[in-house]
Order: sequence, then structure tokens, then C-alpha cells
Amino acid sequence: MPPGPAPGILGDNRWNVPFYQPWKRYNEWHRIFGDVISFWLGGTPIIVLGSLQAATDVLDKRGNIYSSRPRNIMGGELLSGGMRGVGMPYGPRWRNWRALMHAGLSIEASQDYKPLQSLESKVLLGDLLDAKCSEQYALHVRRYAISIVSSVAYGRRVKNMSDQMVKENQEIDLYLSKAMDLSHSWVDTWPFLLHLPKCLQWFRREPERMRERDTKVYLGLLNEVRERIANGTGIPSIASRALEKSTNWGLNDVEIAYALSAPWQAGVTTSVSIYHIFIMAMLCNPAVMRKAQEELDHVVGTDRLPEFDDMYLLPYTQAIVKETLRWRPILPLGVAHSNTCDDVYDGMFIPKGSRIHANVYAMAQDPKMFPDADSFQPERFLDGKLPTFTAGFGFGRRMCPGMSIAMNSFSVIFARTLWAFDILPPLNEFGKPILPDIETMDGHLSVQPRKFAYQLVPRRTNISSVISAEADHHDLLNVGYGDTVIR
Repeated sequence: MPPGPAPGILGDNRWNVPFYQPWKRYNEWHRIFGDVISFWLGGTPIIVLGSLQAATDVLDKRGNIYSSRPRNIMGGELLSGGMRGVGMPYGPRWRNWRALMHAGLSIEASQDYKPLQSLESKVLLGDLLDAKCSEQYALHVRRYAISIVSSVAYGRRVKNMSDQMVKENQEIDLYLSKAMDLSHSWVDTWPFLLHLPKCLQWFRREPERMRERDTKVYLGLLNEVRERIANGTGIPSIASRALEKSTNWGLNDVEIAYALSAPWQAGVTTSVSIYHIFIMAMLCNPAVMRKAQEELDHVVGTDRLPEFDDMYLLPYTQAIVKETLRWRPILPLGVAHSNTCDDVYDGMFIPKGSRIHANVYAMAQDPKMFPDADSFQPERFLDGKLPTFTAGFGFGRRMCPGMSIAMNSFSVIFARTLWAFDILPPLNEFGKPILPDIETMDGHLSVQPRKFAYQLVPRRTNISSVISAEADHHDLLNVGYGDTVIR
């Protein structure tokens, strides 16, 4: 097996794997043992890939055996019936799910969502103008992200956070995040409990009850789309594609309903986190912000918002998007893969059923690719030698199918935020800026900056009128909410 730290007295490495930010410890081990390391947690071999080359060799080029997921009994089986695509093991059902996601989220399909992303970003700018504090900014950014993923999945916009669909999905996500945490699961720690008589399996009662609730919510959303298609008011979405050509996907109604939840689970929290990493970077690097604003003013001017067609003329602004994804990856260890058979990589044995992580944090900190990696330097991506840092979207057949939609969303909202606002820190009693702690990230699998204060100050007196005028002339402004659909 790959080299790694010596196990403790219990035969595994629990004693030296920290719960908080373990990727940093793994990065230290990479420096000692190499790009590929291994250790044990209980009876499970853990393999960590610490370079883009190793991750590409293993997860991309050998995707036929490295595209499964580690078993999750509580969250994946009891709560979800094996129907949530992100954690679904490799097999025919996952391939059908993936085919549906590709049809609705591909590069080609992503072009269909640009008008909606443009509209939602205009609505967001108006909301940010009216907001009074960082907490309100965060709520508006979350509504923006939710409305995008809801529109992509169901053809349904979200006007505010009191929408019933928002409340239901937030309740689902809260329990799902708990169920996916193996440290809280008796049955994932001791799978032999599944051999008890079913009436004695106390651990399954709550997740199975919650699964009934989740299924009812998801089927309700799917049936709303079915009704809109029937009365001629449906619009392109993953749900409409699934229903109009249901025989193409090999999925029944319940499986389709669960599949449509994937954009929400993958896209909302991550989009909000990445936006706030961007804000944090601008607060700590005002010269970068000013340089992007100069570019935007030169290309776009002061009387209209940046559009998607402007993006190729804004290389520095686009480099900020790329550097944001690299600087503070929100999935520092990605989502774990598992191999379906024994393998040997570069002379190192990787046993079947290993839990395999791509250490995205280590890749982003690679001093050969990214000198002075802790510095936020968009210039890294200007000469065309470095590709966009997409490691945070995953590898191989498990790469996030919505990457193109996400990149479009980041591009337009970053550009418009910089065009409209100066991003400024609050000042302390001595007039000194209070900057966020760029080293502290909250979360475990997915991370986000610890809450910090900031101000969005309009750059010109005409900002409000430009935003209002452009939104008022948008064909989609007053449609798509709830039962009202885009015709």
C-alpha cells in the first residue's frame, strides 16, 4: 500500500487524524511520504491523492474502477434508498442518473439558463442595494442560488426565503447532513447491526420516516412540473426533459424525483460559500478589486451592466473567478471515491473498497503550480498556461455535471458585483479596517468562511437606476414564481 503514518495501538490512525481541517494534516504527510498516502480508520483503508497528476491518473484515467462511492448505510440507504446521485454507488442506476444530469446540465444545456441567470443576478443586485448589513446580504445571495437551482431543476423561480419549497428543502438538508455524518451513525460504525431482526433495528425508524417525508416533497415538485407540461406552460428544465423522454433514462418516478434534488444539494451552499470567499478576497486585496473595476469600466462603461457576451473581453475579472476557486477550495477533500476491485498504481497496492480522497487543498497549495499559494493572485491565470482550477468540482466520471452552469453563475455575479459596488470592510474605533480571518473556515466536508462583516457601497449615483431599468425591461422579471411559469 502507499506509505503513510504508522497506526496507533488500536491498529488504525484515529489518534493522529484531526476532526478539524484534516486536509492540512494530510498535506503535511504528503510532504513526508509523497503524493499518494494511505492510513487506516477502523477496518477501512484510506487513500489520499495529493497532486493533480495522481488524481488524474487514478480517478480520471482509471474511472472504470474508481467511480463508486463508499458505503453510507444511514444517509445513503436507509434515508435515501440509494437514490441520491452524489452518494450513489457505481452501477446501472447511477449511469441512468448521470445520463439525465448530463442532458439537463451539459455545456450545451447551460446556454439555455443564461437569460435566467442574468435576470436573477439583476434581482440580486437590487436586493443588495436595499440590504443594510452582512446578514441581509447573505440571505439575498442564498435566495439567488436557490432560485437558480430551482429553475434549472424544476423551471420554478423562488421569490423569497419564505417559499414553502425552500422551507421543506432546508428541513430535508438539515437531516440529510446529519445522516451523512458517519460519526453519528451506529449502523455505519457497526454494520453487523443490520443482521438483527428488523423489529430490533431501532436506528432505522427515524430515517425511514424521514424518507417518506422526503419522497412526498420530491414527488410533489415533480408532479407540479407534469401539470405545467400538460397545460402547455412548462419550460425547459431537467424535470421537463425527464418527463418528456422518461423512457430514455430507465428511472421510475420516485428515482426521477430524487434525481431532481441533486442541483439543490450540490449547488446552493457551495454557491453561497464561493461568493463569500470572493467577497473575503476583495476585502483583503483591494488593489485586485480596483484593477478589475478599471477593466469593467473600460469594457462595459458606466451606463449598463456587464453581460455574458462581455466576459471574453474581461480576462482579469474572469481570472478572479478562477483564483477564487483555487485560493480557498470549499470541498478540500472532495467527495470520497471507492474502487470496485484491487488495483496497483505506481507500484502501490490499493485494495478493493478503499475510501479515496482527492486532497484538493494540497493541489491548490502546490508550490510548483502556484508559487506563494496563500496569496490571492489572479495574474496566475492570465498567460493561458494554467487551466481553470476545477479540482473542487471532482474528477473522472464523478465530476460535478453542473460545473458549466456554476461557472456561468459565478462569472456574471462576480462581474456585476464589482461593476456596481465597492466591497469595503467595517472600521474599528481607530479607523482601521476590520478584515476577515482568511485562515478560519467552518464546516467539515464542505467549508465556508467564518461569518464576517462587510459593506457594499454603490460606486456611482446611477447604479440603482441602471439596475432597475435593466430588470424592468427583462422579459422574465414577473414570471416563474410558484404557480406562475415562464411561457
